Amino acid sequence: MEKLTTPNPMSGQNKTLGSRGRRFIILFMDNYETTNNVYMTSEKGVQVSFTTSPRLEVSLKSQVDRNVTFLSSVRIILPREVKLKSFQKEVKSVLIEASEDVSVISHDDSVMSAGSTKNIPLHKLSNKYLVISTEPYQNYYKSQFAVSVIEDKTAVKVTFKMKRNLTLNIEGNTYYNGDVFHLTLDAFETYQIQHTTDLTGTLIESSAPIAAFSGNDCNDLGNGGCDFFFEQLPPTDRVDSTYIVPPNSDVRDTIIRITAVENANIAYMIGTVTHTRYMYKSDSFDTKISSSQICFIESKAPILVTAFGLNSKNSSLGDPSMTIVPGLNQYLDYYKIVVPAGYYRSYMYIMMKNSAKDSFRINNTTISMDDVVFEGNVSAGKVTYNVRLLRVMEGEVTATTVNGERFGLMIAGVAYSEAYGFSGNSVLP
Repeated sequence: MEKLTTPNPMSGQNKTLGSRGRRFIILFMDNYETTNNVYMTSEKGVQVSFTTSPRLEVSLKSQVDRNVTFLSSVRIILPREVKLKSFQKEVKSVLIEASEDVSVISHDDSVMSAGSTKNIPLHKLSNKYLVISTEPYQNYYKSQFAVSVIEDKTAVKVTFKMKRNLTLNIEGNTYYNGDVFHLTLDAFETYQIQHTTDLTGTLIESSAPIAAFSGNDCNDLGNGGCDFFFEQLPPTDRVDSTYIVPPNSDVRDTIIRITAVENANIAYMIGTVTHTRYMYKSDSFDTKISSSQICFIESKAPILVTAFGLNSKNSSLGDPSMTIVPGLNQYLDYYKIVVPAGYYRSYMYIMMKNSAKDSFRINNTTISMDDVVFEGNVSAGKVTYNVRLLRVMEGEVTATTVNGERFGLMIAGVAYSEAYGFSGNSVLP
């Protein structure tokens, strides 16, 4: 019996908070000819192992399995053959085990297409997820989601939610909106499902903790070129109810998708205008902000907020990108990440209390006003929050506050007809 046991959280610098941990299970969903990058950071020298299933094809296993030692950060490239194929059980997940706490980012990159996600450690995984994807702009392209299980004989239940009630054929059976698909997977096994309509709100449930990922193999969101969307989904019991969504850079509008985990009353404010809406669980709706606007969102129940950056209105920099937005209660006081190389411009988004903004540091130094691309404030109840968009260099970056004040962090990069984004944390601490 294969079993990837889930240990209790361990102490590290500032304790094991957010998305840091010692054990991760990762996968790479279907897309086009991209490079499968894994970036890791740690606070001290660490030994890391990459392990795949003993049932994985021998030559591929030999290219993935390895032991790595690094002091602060490292980039690992995995072979393209680990990408998933749809509607079949495969053993293509990769177990990462570290001797100390690490942060892990998966970054798929090619010419004019990219997608990134901050990976979630095993001890933060659970058994209930909501899919986030977008409506494919051509039937050739697909929305998709995938799961990887941690222990043998894990039962997985998928309740489909389809924007258009289109036929989905799986293993000889036909499924429509509201139908339920069952399967059982063993440790290291993966399963990917694709469709020609948006699957946002599809519910994934399991008998034991699993990892779930979703997005699109490629989408242009109605403007610009086609880019890969890829996010590891936070469990529904670890999402927040209050969010600040920053604007994008380079004159790129942002589509904000709000998805209800439970029935909820939602209020969202753009500028000085507040809107209210009642949502049923698993439902979602979109709103849009410009590159000079901030959106504040508050709910009486947990919601999932996703930002889709669009292409630039005045240049060829940037294309659609997907980022799960951190909630206010998911903010941390310390992040150490790698900003991927190869982009014309790289950005860090910071959301924090305005009264504490001067305590913020990048690589232990105060920020230069020359690096501030955007700055604005938004009221969250009785508290004013400051939102800043900063130019940053590629490579290893630390972000912290000198007084322990927590803040939200998102990273993005743009190149010619290409963009990516990921958050510093997407689960409750």
